[in-house]
Amino acid sequence: MDRGDVCNAAEVFLFNHNGTHIDFPNHYHAGGKRLAEFDIADFIFERPVLVRVGIGVGEGITASMLEPFRVQIEGKDLLLLRTGFGDRRSHSEYTNNPYLTLDAARFLKSIHGLCAIGIDFLSVTNPAMKELGHEVHRILLGDLPDGKPVMIIEDMDLSREAVIAGFRRVFAIPLFFEGVDGMPCTVFGEYGTS
Repeated sequence: MDRGDVCNAAEVFLFNHNGTHIDFPNHYHAGGKRLAEFDIADFIFERPVLVRVGIGVGEGITASMLEPFRVQIEGKDLLLLRTGFGDRRSHSEYTNNPYLTLDAARFLKSIHGLCAIGIDFLSVTNPAMKELGHEVHRILLGDLPDGKPVMIIEDMDLSREAVIAGFRRVFAIPLFFEGVDGMPCTVFGEYGTS
């Protein structure tokens, strides 16, 4: 309108795995579900849990690091994994992010009821270990052993740990498109007792 147009409008171009986004099974499995095949209820998490794991630049998160939290995670539908690495977003080392090891991915798949994990770093894959990262994605997004994938919400801002720990429900709402294997999303929480 500043140029005399009758209204404001914009074009938006985006990569579907940029910023805070959700990976769906089709990202690593040819026959896996895509975004539009999920029900909206699949993006509303009624039993979230926040867990803090201290980890350094480029280090792997292992099953032994997660095992002490098993009781806390068991039966939850969303695990928010806070490492503090998101605080380095403006630093060049942000791309040398922590990552999940194969045993960590298998551990998470073994958790009853877990539907998604959210992480405060770039990806479950470290760029220097792409093959390992591909396999971690395949494990989490696959439908074995329980027939249900664990969606991955990457590059979240979990810096307000005390606030997030109080969420009763978490919504991870993607921009809806047909035929996509992942999509940026808006994630927000709800407080309350009912």
